[in-house]
Amino acid sequence: MVRQILRLWCLSVLLWAACLPGAAAQRLVLDESQTRLDLWSHVTVWVDASRTATVQDALLHLNEFRAPVGPRSNLGVQREVVWLRVPLRVPQAASGRWLLDIDYPALDRVDLHVLSDLHPVKHLRLGDHLPLADRPLPTRSHAALLLLERGMEHELLLRVETSSTMVLPLALWREEVYRAHESRVEAGQGLLGGIALCLLLYSLAQWLVLRDNAYLYYALNVFGLALFFVNQFGLGAEHLWPGSPWAMEKASPASVLLGLIGGILFIDRVLEVRQLYPRASRLLRACALLSAVTIGLFLTGVIDYPQAHVMTTLLGPVPMLVGVPVAWVRARQGDRSALFIFLGWGLYSIGVGVMAAFLRGQVDVNFWTQHSLQFATLAEMAMWMLVLGLRNVSIRQAAEQARRERDRMSSLASTDPLTGLLNRRGLQAALARRLDQVSPQRLSAVYVMDLDGFKPVNDLLGHDAGDELLIAAAARLRGALRETDLVARVGGDEFVVVADGLPDRATAQRVGQKLLACFADPFDIDAAPCRVGATIGYALSPHDGRDADDLIKRADQAMYAGKQSGKQQLRHLDEPALQPA
Repeated sequence: MVRQILRLWCLSVLLWAACLPGAAAQRLVLDESQTRLDLWSHVTVWVDASRTATVQDALLHLNEFRAPVGPRSNLGVQREVVWLRVPLRVPQAASGRWLLDIDYPALDRVDLHVLSDLHPVKHLRLGDHLPLADRPLPTRSHAALLLLERGMEHELLLRVETSSTMVLPLALWREEVYRAHESRVEAGQGLLGGIALCLLLYSLAQWLVLRDNAYLYYALNVFGLALFFVNQFGLGAEHLWPGSPWAMEKASPASVLLGLIGGILFIDRVLEVRQLYPRASRLLRACALLSAVTIGLFLTGVIDYPQAHVMTTLLGPVPMLVGVPVAWVRARQGDRSALFIFLGWGLYSIGVGVMAAFLRGQVDVNFWTQHSLQFATLAEMAMWMLVLGLRNVSIRQAAEQARRERDRMSSLASTDPLTGLLNRRGLQAALARRLDQVSPQRLSAVYVMDLDGFKPVNDLLGHDAGDELLIAAAARLRGALRETDLVARVGGDEFVVVADGLPDRATAQRVGQKLLACFADPFDIDAAPCRVGATIGYALSPHDGRDADDLIKRADQAMYAGKQSGKQQLRHLDEPALQPA
């Protein structure tokens, strides 16, 4: 019996204590020595399942307020309205001027009631559905200036409702300290935003130059995700669309989906999914199209925020789920891009994991948990930029290979395959360029020569010996001339030489004599001496004209005139023949 009485007495004490107003919270004393106070350890919570309670109703339920359980400043997903109570006391010697801040911009609506001795004295509305001009303070987070009467006890009652996670990092600041803190926060976000802007502009510039859609998809991904974080941390409402509740509501899901479209198409492009798995590529493109449709339906109001959030949650993992097997195959094939994609996904997955736990109310609210996804996304962007760098190298190498191939084909088309000299086509192009620069003080001489005695060598010793003789003759001609002079083989045993920059006709004649002298000594063919000569006709530009075909024709006529008058001589149509010196 005594034991039962003791049990009932203990139970009564516990029930009585639980019914005491604010039993779970300690009253916070605001003295002048403090500059910032974290309020969470002094908060008690009451859930209003009806969503209709007024401040008077909340006061009637003060005995139901309880200390929050779970992670610090994080109530997770709450579809009900939540009331928070913070008991305060301002000493007589204190100023009572404090700034209340809730550093989570994505809260839909917050009603702040300030009570003195349990009597409401002030009501302020906050939340991201309010235009910046209608808020107590025009700040990125939810802030309000409090003027609390000295020497009294006060209560802060906050009614909070939101369609996102109920994250409530409550703090009281000295106004000047808060301003300095916000300046640092905005500077940091500005730095991260500047990095994203640089990546965006670089990728767009590369796309305009290279016309490779991978850069455009990367730019779309960067733009969407950067816009999401600008909105997530309240900078959009503060600087970009301060008077538009519609933009504040729509920005986050729409920007995430926009970034997702870019990410999906980027992975499909850089991993060349279509080549390996055409069906997987079609799935990726279908998801990108579905994301675009979702954006349209959400922006036009056909679907609401929770529905858009569900679509974002469902489509978000698609690039990684589809891309991982493809990236694995590419990595095994030696594709370095796939390795960087894996590394980016790994870093991003860490951030996503922390953020998922954050949004489910499973981790404390602090700097690292709030910014985990932002830092992880930036790391992934950096890895993907390395992928684009490798792609740029690949594009340059392909372009260089194509250029070399074009040069090789052009060389084959303009070069004699036996001697390596210019052929008729190559000569025509090169000579036409040089004739544009001739003048009476800078003559160009065109020499057309035919080997004397080549046919007997070719007939007696065979075509291989004839080819060897042509190669040796070409080498002698090349060795007798300047590097800037042209030597071409335009027929079986017919050669053309172009020497430009000559001061006068006498110099042209000396060059011709030098060419004749190339055939004075016998050639060693099949270990036997073989003699051939040459008959040369030449024309001078600009004296004989500036047209390449006309000059070659005049030199050819002079050469045939030399053949008819005894061979092995240098001849101009208007001059007597010159024999070898």
